[in-house]
Amino acid sequence: MASFLLSFRQITISMRLKVLFVFIYLCSHSYAQLKSGFDAEEAKKMIQICNSFGYIDLYGSDADILPQGLWKQYTSSTLGMDNKFQIYANKQYGVIHFRGSTSKTTSWLENLYASMIAGKGEIIVNQNSFKYKVASNEESRVHAGYMLALYYLKDDLLKQIKKLNDKGIYNFYITGHSQGGALAQMTRAYLHYLPANELSKQNTFKVYAFANPMIGNNSFVKEYNQLFCEPGMSFLIHNPIDYVTKLPVSYNDSTYWQKHLSDFLFNRDNFSKSAFAIDGVMYFFKDKVNEYAKKMSKNIEAQIIRELGDIQMPKLYDDINYVHTGNIIKIAPVKYPLELKDSSILKNDSLMRIYKRNADGVFEDKSLYKKQEMFIQHKAYNYYVSLLKEYFPSDYDALKNKYFVLPKKGL
Repeated sequence: MASFLLSFRQITISMRLKVLFVFIYLCSHSYAQLKSGFDAEEAKKMIQICNSFGYIDLYGSDADILPQGLWKQYTSSTLGMDNKFQIYANKQYGVIHFRGSTSKTTSWLENLYASMIAGKGEIIVNQNSFKYKVASNEESRVHAGYMLALYYLKDDLLKQIKKLNDKGIYNFYITGHSQGGALAQMTRAYLHYLPANELSKQNTFKVYAFANPMIGNNSFVKEYNQLFCEPGMSFLIHNPIDYVTKLPVSYNDSTYWQKHLSDFLFNRDNFSKSAFAIDGVMYFFKDKVNEYAKKMSKNIEAQIIRELGDIQMPKLYDDINYVHTGNIIKIAPVKYPLELKDSSILKNDSLMRIYKRNADGVFEDKSLYKKQEMFIQHKAYNYYVSLLKEYFPSDYDALKNKYFVLPKKGL
């Protein structure tokens, strides 16, 4: 009897250990959900990944920029309007990364196709139906170009998510820079409304979008914020002087007076006369703006059809009342060294007496210096640099190139 009890006790202990092991395994793998809130370390990894395609184009390899502990699992073929995505993973989570705009015509047509369509509808491409839903509010409107791009991406994307699900990975970060950031946000909304049989509800997603244009109107954004931003599962990282973050060109009925008047009265440092003037012109001439935008979208739609075949879009709405989603994290612009148009000035004593310089040796007459490229602050690498400077100063100090520089010919 005693030996029987001993054997029973050993079996019980063994079973308990097995149960404990399974519990620990599940907690450390698929069921350990992503944590809420902005995490600088997470953002750093995502912007490193967002530099992948650029590094490959410039240097032939992205090995020097990718974060440690994540392995590239998949790179899609070029889809639709010159879009691509990558899948990265480790044992705990996966990363979905959308490529930003390219120099191809179709890529820019995608950005410029900025007429608004309903947040729920149907797109038919070469007789294939795409019934989409990214919002439940009937007043929600979204960017036509980015919604159309999602049609070409969705099948392969869902296939890759399911492949990682089969490996026990259900946690995903979704990221992208510029156009890629817009697609990251649109994809998050699309995945939320997928039917239960399309994708496992065990999946959790967290968005880090960088330098992206706006993707919807106030009704869409209100719902997006409630679902993803307020729970701390979606963030935008923006450089305030990056022009792309102010696109598409639009007016904003809901926040124009509220934003500018509030800044003027209570936060003068944020008040911008030029932004107030530009937004004011857009607001007061919105009917003309809407009319022009609709004509341009029809022209762009015709070009897209010539490139991709028969496409039937939902109703295009007249308004272009775009708003950014919430949880915007602002980072400082990258400071480029000033470069003289004519360096011989420094050797000319008479000119040096004419042109005054400040205590730092910088000429007060800024026309003597070359102007920066308009979109230089938009570069994905500059977002990486600014993020390091803000949150990882020691990494920033150790960085050799502190701003985006094109490689020399032959590299």
